[in-house]
Amino acid sequence: MEIKNNLVLCPKGHYYNAAVHPSCPICASQGVQGSFTPTEAPTGYGSFTPTEAPTGYGSFPPTEAPKPTPGSFPPTEAPINAGSGSGGVTQPAGNWGSGGVNPFSSPTVLASDDLAGPSQVDPVVGWLVCIEGPCRGTDFRLHAGYNYIGRETGDIHIQGDNQISREKHASVAYYHKNRMFYAGPAEGRNIIEINGEPVFNAVHLKDYDVITIGTTKLLFLGLCGEKFTWGQEN
Repeated sequence: MEIKNNLVLCPKGHYYNAAVHPSCPICASQGVQGSFTPTEAPTGYGSFTPTEAPTGYGSFPPTEAPKPTPGSFPPTEAPINAGSGSGGVTQPAGNWGSGGVNPFSSPTVLASDDLAGPSQVDPVVGWLVCIEGPCRGTDFRLHAGYNYIGRETGDIHIQGDNQISREKHASVAYYHKNRMFYAGPAEGRNIIEINGEPVFNAVHLKDYDVITIGTTKLLFLGLCGEKFTWGQEN
């Protein structure tokens, strides 16, 4: 079989056999490939609009700080002083109820063993005076019934003496029915002395007796007794 050659130069500079191809096969193949437009680089976000940064709070308005409703609460009133000088009792001002009575006008003090009269004051029945120890020169009031002695808590605080228990080391009591005082140990670990003698049970206490607890010495002086009492008959 004889193959005819008829080389022809197409307008685009391609040589092809015109005896075999009616037109340039190279250009034809390039035309198929060129039927598709080249892919373009995306611009923006295509068919979707770019997401915008939120402004404000979107569809919801920003939350506002609550505003006080005028008249919902009465304004806080400044306290007034119930007394005069530095010893006055600070108390709130205002109405004291339907009776108009100030509950702070007369403090209520509890009484012991029915010794208090109409004044409702727990009266003094005697004293302990520190004559030796960290509290030297300090006096302590005694009331009817039990008076507990401790380093931190109780009716009588002897601060600074570490040999005294924190609370209820010893006690001094006044019994109004026989008008007598008693002293003895309570829950303390160290033994107490009265006039230099160890005491293991409550003993009768007389004026100018000295109670020794740790490094502290307490001189006793009684107010109530045979010559005076806070009983109702007085």
